[in-house]
Amino acid sequence: MENMNLNIVPDVDLMAKAQIKLHEKGLDLTTEINKYLKTIIDDFTEEKAENKNQPEIKLLRFEDMPPEERERRLKIINKKGPLSEAMGVLKGMIWMADDFDEPLECMKDYMP
Repeated sequence: MENMNLNIVPDVDLMAKAQIKLHEKGLDLTTEINKYLKTIIDDFTEEKAENKNQPEIKLLRFEDMPPEERERRLKIINKKGPLSEAMGVLKGMIWMADDFDEPLECMKDYMP
């Protein structure tokens, strides 16, 4: 395997915590990054093979996700607290004109 220098900018705290955990298990960061890169390649290879056999795309609805995945995604969407706190924050800021459905003056020539 040929070595390559790679410049990445990881989160300093995250990287330090990862190195501590890996060191506790007798592992090193380079090995784990290489394993992760191989996983990415394998995932895309499997995905490509699946796409050849199955042209139909399956969408995972939010309701069908496991509860922990739903919770994780909600935390990403609403970092300030529970989703219920975010509901209604735009109330009164969005409005629709009363004549929204009326034809535009500039389009009258094109309408029957």
